[in-house]
Amino acid sequence: MLDKKTAGKILFEIKKANRILLPLHVSPDGDAVGSVLAMDLFLRTLGKKTKIISYSKIPRCFAALPGMADVEIANFSKINLSEFDLFIVLDIAAQTMITRSEFPRKFPRNFKSINIDHHTTNTMFADINLLEEKVGSVCELLYALFKFWKVEIDKQTADLLFLGIFTDSGCFQYSSTSSETLRIAADLIEMGADLNQTVLSQFRSYGFKTLKYWGRVLENMQIDIGGKFVWSKVSREELRQLGILPGEIEGAASLFCPVTVGTEFGIILDECEGFIKGSLRSRQGFDVSQIAAELGGGGHRLAAGFTLKMPLEEAEEKVLETARKFVGK
Repeated sequence: MLDKKTAGKILFEIKKANRILLPLHVSPDGDAVGSVLAMDLFLRTLGKKTKIISYSKIPRCFAALPGMADVEIANFSKINLSEFDLFIVLDIAAQTMITRSEFPRKFPRNFKSINIDHHTTNTMFADINLLEEKVGSVCELLYALFKFWKVEIDKQTADLLFLGIFTDSGCFQYSSTSSETLRIAADLIEMGADLNQTVLSQFRSYGFKTLKYWGRVLENMQIDIGGKFVWSKVSREELRQLGILPGEIEGAASLFCPVTVGTEFGIILDECEGFIKGSLRSRQGFDVSQIAAELGGGGHRLAAGFTLKMPLEEAEEKVLETARKFVGK
């Protein structure tokens, strides 16, 4: 159920602002990209000056989306915040998902922040927080906001909102998919959202190297001694041997982690430049966000993640110890 009081406050701040900064979260996914670009289109119709930044490089599957060419790869901690008077943060549960660097401790006096999110691990870090944990995606929440604000949703916006809903629901497979989710998706298709193009670009257009990475994930996969979860790790040297860049290590967690019969969840550890990226996926309701939170990350009950700054072997030991602790509860 939409918090209409908070929704009204958000629209008031938007109308009052002139220059608005929007970040994509680290390693952006379909919900982050769809919600941020859709919000940006709306802000531009109001005549607002906007800037979208991303700490990470944009995955290839999102490169052709409307507005993506204007996204600047930049570290939020280095941005001159005095150039903006409003900061709208979508699909981000904590400050660590905006930048891997130290988050600014003090903002300019006129710099107000808004957080629109659906993660159960949200830290409520903004001046105004709209958190709807039961909603399957921020794009679904943004659809409700646009309807409440009486915003006309054109084909471009419909495509972007549908992208976020479709990908964050795992193609409507996850338990967060409600009857309302399906009604909204149908509504967006009637407004012009292209289901076939979304499926093609997001689920049938993986690069050859990404597929090779999937093979290595499967090759390295192990099942825990208790049989309750599987895990895999891919080292930086293995990625180098395969000629794989960080932006090409996508999709494996959702494809392989939650499908092993008899297990509760799965973990994939990727050794990136300077840190270990961990991805967790639940098979049938086990709350993996608890494990992620214990490791300094966050997310949803069924899908969560974290990063660790330590050698891969040390990270593996720490993650397995943490996971076994929660399995035993």
